[in-house]
Amino acid sequence: SVVDANQSTTLEVLPLCTPGGTKEWIPCCSTDLKPYVGMQFFSIEDGLKFYKTYAEACGFNVRKATTTKSKKGDVAFKYFLCNKAGFKEKRKAQVVDKLKDNEGGDVVVQSSLISRKRLVTRVGCKAKMLLKLLSKSSYVVTIFHEGHTHPLYTPSSRKFQKGCRKISMLHKKMIFDNSKVNIGPVKTFRLMKEYVGGYENVGASKEDFKNFHRDLKAYIEGSDAQMFVDNFKMKRLLWSAYFFDYEVDEDDCLCRAFWADPICRRNYSVFGDMVSFDTTYQFNKYNMIFGPFTGVDHHKRCVTFAGSFIAKEDVSSFEWLFSTFLKGMGGKEPVCLITDQDPAMGIAIKNVFDKTEHRYCMWHIMKKMSDKVGRAITKETDFLRSYVDVFGVWKLSRMSLKEVGNQLCVSLVCNPMIGLAKYMTLESCGFLPILGICLWVVS
Repeated sequence: SVVDANQSTTLEVLPLCTPGGTKEWIPCCSTDLKPYVGMQFFSIEDGLKFYKTYAEACGFNVRKATTTKSKKGDVAFKYFLCNKAGFKEKRKAQVVDKLKDNEGGDVVVQSSLISRKRLVTRVGCKAKMLLKLLSKSSYVVTIFHEGHTHPLYTPSSRKFQKGCRKISMLHKKMIFDNSKVNIGPVKTFRLMKEYVGGYENVGASKEDFKNFHRDLKAYIEGSDAQMFVDNFKMKRLLWSAYFFDYEVDEDDCLCRAFWADPICRRNYSVFGDMVSFDTTYQFNKYNMIFGPFTGVDHHKRCVTFAGSFIAKEDVSSFEWLFSTFLKGMGGKEPVCLITDQDPAMGIAIKNVFDKTEHRYCMWHIMKKMSDKVGRAITKETDFLRSYVDVFGVWKLSRMSLKEVGNQLCVSLVCNPMIGLAKYMTLESCGFLPILGICLWVVS
């Protein structure tokens, strides 16, 4: 009778036995899964599928071997072997010549052997099955040897076998979709485990996920910037209020990019009086600097006005970025722009904005206070308390910059650490260095 390999079968792995204490392992499995001499199949593919099902239940992998064709071009004989059948050929080690100078100054050529240790995967196993062409519509099993010369793998190690590790389209799509939201292959593998109910049901290993993710990045390496631009162009076609602009350098590489969606532009029209711009985020791979434009809404929550990428923190890059920001926001300038102490950024702000007041971020000022006035002063509780009190009163009142400085000096006259403080020169607008202290000016 001809066997249909597509019929459903239940895999049941049973213990193997070694009859008579020989060095040959004979697997024990259901007779429905075991092939026999005289069994017929409709095609070579059906025979291979049936033998793989048998191998999966027994604990070994299958590989194709010799193929013999008839005069008409049909496959007359086809061997299927255990993956440990035969032996690997011994290859000669690669010889590398190195140049080395001896003590006399002469060049001596030295040869060294490069050898790589590999696992022994073939041990001369004799398990095999031979299919012979019986007619144009069927093949028959003429040889079947079920004994193995090596131990078979256990059901717990089945998921690590090469035949059970295949990246399916579901795996590929999940890795690709998760990479868009910065979820790596390892976390994707764990998520897949939760979906299917265990690592043994994933159908692939963690290394397979990592390898596909590596190949995916290598495939899009030369066109990743174009994909980035096309993505934003598509969004601009879908939403007319979406704003996007970019520039490339002389090597046709993406060096500047700016984007703002309709919600960000609407938030700026309502809460755009005070804008904070920070460029402390940098990507390791592309070396691009991310600069978000943020603000605060009426609920005191941070809102994003726009996002940008720049390759260099120079004057020309900041001038293009701020000009594009004004272009995307309809030419409306913010009342106050808060940044860090980047000198190139300060020059660009003066060249682009006419009515905007440039102020420095208080967080950066407090972070650098220990470097400016010394760690001993910043650890003094009276000093910090006086500084915070004066600064808090100044924020709630309309005191002038001079009055704030005088009040702070008066509050620290009796401080014994006053002799350690040094006068500093006025650097730029936004700072009042008094006794080594930098004050933030808010209009």
